[in-house]
Formats: sequence, C-alpha cells, structure tokens
Amino acid sequence: MNRSRRRFLLGGIAAGLSLAERTVFAKAPMAGIQVSSVHRMKLGNFEVTTLLDGYVDSDPKLMAADPELIATLLEAAHLPNGPIRLSVNAFLINTGEKLVLIDSGAAKLMGPNLGRLPESFATAGVDRAQVDEVLITHMHGDHIGGVVTSQGNLLCPNAQLRMAKADYDFWTSAENEAKEKPERKLRFVASKRAVGAYGDRVKPFNPGEEIVPGIRSIAAVGHTPGHTCYMIQSSNARMLAIGDLLHIRPVQFSRPEVTIAYDSDQADCFGYGSAREPDHRRRAPALPRAWLRAEKRRVLRIRSSALAALLGVRWVWEFGIRVRLDRRERLKNAATSR
Repeated sequence: MNRSRRRFLLGGIAAGLSLAERTVFAKAPMAGIQVSSVHRMKLGNFEVTTLLDGYVDSDPKLMAADPELIATLLEAAHLPNGPIRLSVNAFLINTGEKLVLIDSGAAKLMGPNLGRLPESFATAGVDRAQVDEVLITHMHGDHIGGVVTSQGNLLCPNAQLRMAKADYDFWTSAENEAKEKPERKLRFVASKRAVGAYGDRVKPFNPGEEIVPGIRSIAAVGHTPGHTCYMIQSSNARMLAIGDLLHIRPVQFSRPEVTIAYDSDQADCFGYGSAREPDHRRRAPALPRAWLRAEKRRVLRIRSSALAALLGVRWVWEFGIRVRLDRRERLKNAATSR
C-alpha cells in the first residue's frame, strides 16, 4: 500500500470516529407489555386462531406421582423441577358459516397475568360481537371466567354460551357449593358470574352432540364432572381441543396415569374415564387419561403423537402447541408396544 492510500484510509477512519462521537440518537420509550400472541392455521376449509389470555405457573408437586419420576421426565424435557409456566389460550374457529370460540381465559379472576383475551381479539382483527357460539371445555375459572370481561361486559355479546350439562349442573348447584371446603368455594364464583351474565343464552348440551357443523363434543370427565373435548373437522383435517385433559405435558404425555390436584375425580382421570371416539371403541380408549387399569396391565408409555394417532387426529393442540402426526407409522408403533 502506498503512502497516499494509507493516509487516505486513516483519514477516513478518523473522520468516521469523530462523526460517531458527535452523533446523538433520540431516547426511545420502553415498549412495555409484550403484544398478545395470535397464531393462525388452516384446518381443511376452516381457519383456527389461537388467542393468548395469559399464563399460570403450575407446581409439579401437585402431581400424584413419584417425585423422582417427575424430576426425571422434566429433566429430559430440559425443564426445571419447579413451577412450570403454562400459557392459557382460547381457540377461535371460523367455519365459514359460524364463528366459534372455545374457552375464554380468566379475565382478572385469577390474578394480573391473565385477562388479555380482549386485547388478543383486537390484535387478531376480530370483532367479538361476531362470535356466534362460546364453547366451554369445563367451568373452572381459567376457562369460563373470561366470558365476562374485567369491566363486567360480555366478552361476546351476541353469542350463546355452551357447556356440558353435567358441568353446568355441578357448578351452578348451591348444594354442591355448600359441601365444598371454604378455600374451594371460590371455584364457583366464575361459573355463577358467567351463567348470570348470559342468562337464557346459556345452552347446556349432552356430550356427543355436534354443536355446529364440523365441531362435535366428546366426554372427557374426571378433571371436572362434565369436562369436554371438542373434535373440529373440515374435509379430511381434524383437530382435537383437549382443554385440561393434561396439564404438564412432558410428564402426562409420557405417563398418562399421572393425575394432578386440580382433577375433581382422580379415579376417572387415572383410567376409568369415558372419553373416546366412537369409531375407535374397539381399538382402545381414545384419550390418555382413560387408558388402562394400571393394576391389571402395564400402562403404555405413549407419546403425544402416537396417542393422538389412535384417534386418527391430524393435529393435537395442547395449550397452543401443535404436534404433527404421521398416522400410519404411529399406529404401527402403538400396536407393537401392546
């Protein structure tokens, strides 16, 4: 390099440094809260949108299983053996004819980390007044509490409110509320608030009914007396909305016999439940918590995709997480593991 080129380059660098020293950027305000999550996917001719309401922290110690087993499964999933953060979501299904919301979050009934569903609707660009049906998987506060907003307004002012009759009968019963321990009576608050607000638009159903074309209810009792899953089908694509059938995925997908303190009926959740797909009754109970009598047969260690493959479900959504299934291969693996 000759001397003139070196002098030119050094001069340019010095000028750049001098300019950088004098440049002052305007202060930007902190953005604040994270934008609520919205995720869309096509399901056949339907459109499914996940709407985030917030999150809860669930302690693995609430699970009815050997602590060492739980610690091992959490470690394998690279999770701490401590409170696990779970997202609380609702699912909006546009069938082309109907706009259907499954679950509604908690409003602010369970603390400041929930209650963002109205903001998620706005982020998604959906008018809440257009929702035709609100389907509830079960009447716990983080699933039905959000049908009435924190301001006391109806979340979906033109919608019918639907849930299984068994859940409706239990959670609206003054007799059942009176029998509960004082610390558990709060569980009835959200249900009474929702039912009172929607009045004659509350329409209980019997599981097995098709609620709207393409969305059918499936009994999955145990977590609550009328806990319900919803099978959504368009063309040859299907999705199962499972509610609180499972809570801590790395543990309960691997060991479906493990229950949690939130479950109302531990026996049903352990393996005596009635949840199943009619077309597959001869093959096996369709949902994991209704799988086998553990005292008579070895509990199968079935992972999420193999489990759902027995249903013939293409997509399983658990707290907004999507798992792709290879049905033929998983059926083969499940059959050989018996």
